[in-house]
Amino acid sequence: MRGPVDCEALVVGMTLVPGLLSRNRSFALFENADARRAKTRAALLRGIVRQLAGAHGSVEELAVVTGTQAREMRYRVPGLRMERRALLNDVEYACVAYLAARAGVAGIHASDEDRSRIDAALRRLAANLRLDTVHAPEI
Repeated sequence: MRGPVDCEALVVGMTLVPGLLSRNRSFALFENADARRAKTRAALLRGIVRQLAGAHGSVEELAVVTGTQAREMRYRVPGLRMERRALLNDVEYACVAYLAARAGVAGIHASDEDRSRIDAALRRLAANLRLDTVHAPEI
């Protein structure tokens, strides 16, 4: 990766494609504190999607409240006796909504605006990773 780390783009990439960046192949990147935070945030978002999809039992009282700075997602997982509250920025929410909708979670869907946020972040990530220099293997 060249230049400064685009944390938002990294969060999106690592949320949607968990094995996108290997620590062994991208060791220098993961020495960067922002990249480590992005990896942690991506894991948190994937965990929310797993819970919403019912990996730990049914989800109750799902609510998404849109504020001026962030969206607050709240829900309960009675099987774990757990209540969760997560503050997500617009791009993070877009990732959760996209993955949750793909997993069949009722009541959550990714809007066209959410999809454009994800696409924009992935374009920035692709530019920083120099994916245009990667060639497909010849068969």
